[in-house]
Amino acid sequence: MMKLAQGVLLAVVMLSSTAGAQVGEQELMWRKGDPFVFCRYGLNQRPKAWFTAPSYVGVPPITPGYCPWPTPYCKGLKGWSPTEMASYYVYVRICPQAESPGRWDGAGDGTTVPFKH
Repeated sequence: MMKLAQGVLLAVVMLSSTAGAQVGEQELMWRKGDPFVFCRYGLNQRPKAWFTAPSYVGVPPITPGYCPWPTPYCKGLKGWSPTEMASYYVYVRICPQAESPGRWDGAGDGTTVPFKH
């Protein structure tokens, strides 16, 4: 129980420290602050604890094998990194604001325009 409390405290500290390092719109610090790319593709890492939902509405699906909620520790499953926890909460807060996911009309998939992100 003490480890869980310490993990939650660590997550709160990490989340509060990331809020000051704003890069893009609405505190979006991933994908060079591009909300279209972040909401469409999530974090640019593999493996990752969560992935994007097709409609951006609701809770993003959790990757099998990871803890079923944002926490660094849970018995028998892989814990979430501070980045995964912080980005999950930002996704839940900003991505449902889009009326619909929309399509990319330019070249590629949007992750390389005007630079790779």
